[in-house]
Amino acid sequence: MAATKHLPDDIVFIILSKLPIKSFKRFECVRKSWSLLIENTDFMNMFRDNFLSNLHCCSYYDQASLFMLVHGRHDEFFYSFSGEKLESKVRLDISNPFVNQEEEVFVGDISIFGFGSINGTFCLSGYGSHKIVLWNPSRDEFNRIPPSPAESILPEAARGICDVTPYIHGFGYDHSTCDYKVIRCVFFVGRHEEEWDYVPEGDVFGDTCLDPVWEIYSLKSNSWRKLDLDIPQSVMGTEDARLYMDGVCHWLCQYHSPLAPCLVSFDVSSEEFFVTSIPDDCFVVGASYVYLAMLNGYIASFRETRGIFHISILGELGRKESWITLFVVGPLSVLSSIGVGTKGEIFFRTKDRRVALYDLRTQMIEKLDYEEEACSFPSRVIVYKEG
Repeated sequence: MAATKHLPDDIVFIILSKLPIKSFKRFECVRKSWSLLIENTDFMNMFRDNFLSNLHCCSYYDQASLFMLVHGRHDEFFYSFSGEKLESKVRLDISNPFVNQEEEVFVGDISIFGFGSINGTFCLSGYGSHKIVLWNPSRDEFNRIPPSPAESILPEAARGICDVTPYIHGFGYDHSTCDYKVIRCVFFVGRHEEEWDYVPEGDVFGDTCLDPVWEIYSLKSNSWRKLDLDIPQSVMGTEDARLYMDGVCHWLCQYHSPLAPCLVSFDVSSEEFFVTSIPDDCFVVGASYVYLAMLNGYIASFRETRGIFHISILGELGRKESWITLFVVGPLSVLSSIGVGTKGEIFFRTKDRRVALYDLRTQMIEKLDYEEEACSFPSRVIVYKEG
């Protein structure tokens, strides 16, 4: 009997459901029926199950724990959560790294940058990102980053009507030089102008240019220098809409650019950037919370609106068509979203101010052994792994 060259559709679907996202999105163009699989509920359920079953294979998650930055009524501190069900909770005994600096720092001013630590090091900022500290908990080491020349560029006469507002966009590690780097954009914003409008140039500013300034900090040289690049800006004020992975810093650009919405990727070694556009079906306009996280070795965008989370995965950098909305979760009883865990757990504050998580693998909600104070700022969950 002659061998058939045709595979039954059910076997083809099983094979395709086991492919990495990058390969699956490329195979969509082979046959029209394959391009429609994303609309097939049974196939997508198989694809999601296979994706989640491989979460433990990502080496980044090995021996990783979760840190939570807690804003109390009068101070700020960190908890470390570990264990299979995060049952082990330890309060870390560290001092506020900003209290000895010139400006007074109020509760709620300290923020922790990005999705996770880099070689065991976190990037902390205070006082509107004017003050930055690189903190390694295992070594109890703090590296305070000095001010940049851009922060003092304004003439003295202009400082009463204009604010210098820096925003950190990236924190990464340059493997070619074994150096930590911070990338940020400095804005000059009028105190009495509408939000984010730049101050018009006038006599009080002299020849000072008020265009945003991109700059990069090197820990090795302990200095800042200007980047002569026109890079799309990130979502303002959301430290968790940034991600570092494999030598590249990524951030979401929602507005303020003709390229938006897009993902901006900055190579820490070459100091060059490129963008990946985001299709309309993978982007929720007006989302209350937007996060970037690493999920099974991929860049994932978590967007929450009215308790419903849309989770999109990027299969391949630079390819708009490789985005796929893989999960839609909810509605959940969310007061505020506070982070993403090592296995894609969605952490949030419930309306009774308990900290809870939704597990993508079990589709169950679990509450942590922690309840926030009534008048506190939202906590923040971030991944920690020693270098």
